[in-house]
Amino acid sequence: MLTEKELTIMRANAKVHKTIFKKIREIAKPWVSAKEIDDMALKVCRDAWVLSAFTWVYGYKYTLQTSINDVVVHGRPLKSIIFKTWDVVTFDFGVKDKKHGICTDAAFTMIIWNPDKYPEKKEFLEVGEKALQKWLEKATAWNRVWDIGHAVESYVESKWYHIIRELTGHGVWKTLHEEPYIYNYGNPWEWAKLKAGMTLAIEPILGFSSGKIVDKWDWEIYVADGSIWCQFEHTVLITEGEPEIIV
Repeated sequence: MLTEKELTIMRANAKVHKTIFKKIREIAKPWVSAKEIDDMALKVCRDAWVLSAFTWVYGYKYTLQTSINDVVVHGRPLKSIIFKTWDVVTFDFGVKDKKHGICTDAAFTMIIWNPDKYPEKKEFLEVGEKALQKWLEKATAWNRVWDIGHAVESYVESKWYHIIRELTGHGVWKTLHEEPYIYNYGNPWEWAKLKAGMTLAIEPILGFSSGKIVDKWDWEIYVADGSIWCQFEHTVLITEGEPEIIV
């Protein structure tokens, strides 16, 4: 559980995080490279005297994770990756302050240009955002992780999409990934309850036509059938009432 001082630090980190996400939405256009986005995020972090919470975790050397189309997570923001009009891109990022090491973690998925031209993709992303909202509606102290995960899974499957079950939310505090694991499905072995004061990264992760994933090489994990996926993530503070969305 965070102290009030630590929560203040996390909220300050969140302001930097939100600034970077705002800039990404402004500049992620066709013909822009993933590295240009990463360079921008690194500059904002340096100007604010904070760190990327992702850099050097398990040896990862980039600022953001930039995952395109069938790359589910851990996509590297390489110079060779040039955004195209129809690309579905997920930007996952965290901020860590230099003194205390308090982390944030959040993500969003976007269609690079004119979502209305790609109605199937647009609808899929809308379901992903709604799945996150389903989580938020139940993210209250004393609710069980099982019940919340089941609600998210039921909603997603009612729309004929798929939960990627191997990837979960998690606690976030002095390290990027902490207990408890936050499942996006009704895990029958998970009876833990949320407690006021917890800070969690909640992140429904959906597959368009498959929930199966494969490792291929380096960092990236892929959807097994080559289809698209999406992820929407907030860092939240659990309370006795509605959760506080920190970022």
